[in-house]
Amino acid sequence: MTQIRKAQGLNKKIVNPLPKEKKSLLDFSYIIDGYKTVPVTSWLTKLNYLQENCGLINIPNSKGIYALFYDAIGNEGYRGIISKTDSNEVSISSVPMEKQPIAYLSVNADAYSRYCKEYREYWDWVQKRNDERYTTNLKHGKNYDSKNMMHTIRLLQSAENILRTGNLEVKVRNRQELLDIKSGNWDYDDLMKMADGLLNKIESLYNDAPLPEFPDKQKAERILIEIRSKLYES
Repeated sequence: MTQIRKAQGLNKKIVNPLPKEKKSLLDFSYIIDGYKTVPVTSWLTKLNYLQENCGLINIPNSKGIYALFYDAIGNEGYRGIISKTDSNEVSISSVPMEKQPIAYLSVNADAYSRYCKEYREYWDWVQKRNDERYTTNLKHGKNYDSKNMMHTIRLLQSAENILRTGNLEVKVRNRQELLDIKSGNWDYDDLMKMADGLLNKIESLYNDAPLPEFPDKQKAERILIEIRSKLYES
């Protein structure tokens, strides 16, 4: 199941690459305009406003909603919408009571937090990935890590066989099928269906499997001693 989750995560990364330039909290902020919202970046550009000259104050009992003020000259000392491009929260300013807001801002901080996590995980994966293997995955055009999926199916088939027969087959009987998966000749959805089917078989076989409840520890130790004895004798 861990391998399946890994395969799903890799498929998502391959299909949905993230641009190197990281978004800021401004990209998750919107001006409320009647019954719709407008991206604050578009709104600022249209009015030729600077986000640094904006001032925000909290609106009680309204999570993520702020009254927005603007000072074109910069005399009011507003702190802007965000203080830095990598800010995780908006800046709150001290605004005189007589000032009237020119707009209301909605900030989806939760979505920005999820994006930051996905961005960090994606570029960490890019840095550590095997580029030769990644290039192979791009060439077969199926948008998944074919080697990972081959091992996933092999592990599930081995587990199903152990629970069904009580034996571990080291030499597989479906070598060509596994090589086809490794070569990217299978569709991703078909492989996930196969994996789900094998998982269901494993769960149904588990309770009646011809396996002992616990391993024979003494037997395992005897075998280990025999192996080492032959090794050291030679």
